[in-house]
Amino acid sequence: MRKAKDNSRISKRYYRPSTTTCPQCGAPLRRRSTLWRKYVITLDGRLHTINLGYSCSRPRCSKAKVVYRSQEADRVCLKGSSFGFDLMVQIGWWRFWDHRTLDEIAALLQAKQLPVSRRHILNLIGDFLALLRAAQSAKIETHRAYFQRHGMVISIDGMEPDQGDEMLFIVREANLDLTLVAETLYSSRADLISARLLTPVKALGFRVRAVISDADKNIRRAVTTSLPGRPHQACQVHCLCEAGQPIFDADRALKTDLRRDIRAQWRPFGRQLSQASADDPQTAVLTDYAEVLRDALRADGLSPFELAGLALYAKLERMETSLRRCQKKRGTRFWRSYWTLPRFVTSIAPSISGSTINATGSLN
Repeated sequence: MRKAKDNSRISKRYYRPSTTTCPQCGAPLRRRSTLWRKYVITLDGRLHTINLGYSCSRPRCSKAKVVYRSQEADRVCLKGSSFGFDLMVQIGWWRFWDHRTLDEIAALLQAKQLPVSRRHILNLIGDFLALLRAAQSAKIETHRAYFQRHGMVISIDGMEPDQGDEMLFIVREANLDLTLVAETLYSSRADLISARLLTPVKALGFRVRAVISDADKNIRRAVTTSLPGRPHQACQVHCLCEAGQPIFDADRALKTDLRRDIRAQWRPFGRQLSQASADDPQTAVLTDYAEVLRDALRADGLSPFELAGLALYAKLERMETSLRRCQKKRGTRFWRSYWTLPRFVTSIAPSISGSTINATGSLN
């Protein structure tokens, strides 16, 4: 049987209107009713909050039936919710700014002895996002003077998590890094982009000086229709990715060939290493080298500047140098017949299509 919560030690907090007299006749206000009472979980713990309503003490006053309430009480939590705004904002900060997982957030709340379940954490994250969206118009309004003077330079970008899924489009002000519109569209048609993204931007009433996008055909067509005559520049990051794609493809071919030939030579050594005696000190050293090699082979690159093939080649060279130092000390003769990086690289270099390796290990 589920036990009832012990609320005997929870402190009470009463909220009353900030004004004490009737604004119509000046008579003192008197308590009329209890608007709501509930237990609210905040960062300071659980509180028993009570919001009291007051009205004019003169029955003949024209404002006698008006109930005055505390604005501070309405800022404690959302209507119908028993979680404080401070707790909701803290969870939103942990999730989207500190990039913490749900389990990490649950552990942090448990350390603060706050009774919030994992399911309630998900609900509070959704409430936090709804508040952010509702407050976006007020955030844009704070920059009205800047927009009236300088206009706006907007950027448009779309993200599709998986092929065939809905796409998330975001319109931002490039100079201020301010989100103007964020919409999920089932299609990237030009008319949808114009209606759902560019029309709300035009409705703000500010001059659009230029547009930046990834040069998608539908986006360019929508900008031409909705914002005729505006300069439209392709994003420099996308241009760099396109310009560096041939180099990235050649590096990926180098990485593939290195992985294939390294793993082919690794199999017989791995079998011998697994059969080696655990009491041999060389076994522990070679096991560490094997783990380093596995990590190096798993590394991946990112276009246009993070080239995994060259990084893998550099790591292999460092391992070769380290192993040669060990061989001079006569510590790893067990490895000598299986690891010859210069001969290995020389044998695979001609097979790398469209690329060569120079003396420094760079890709030409």
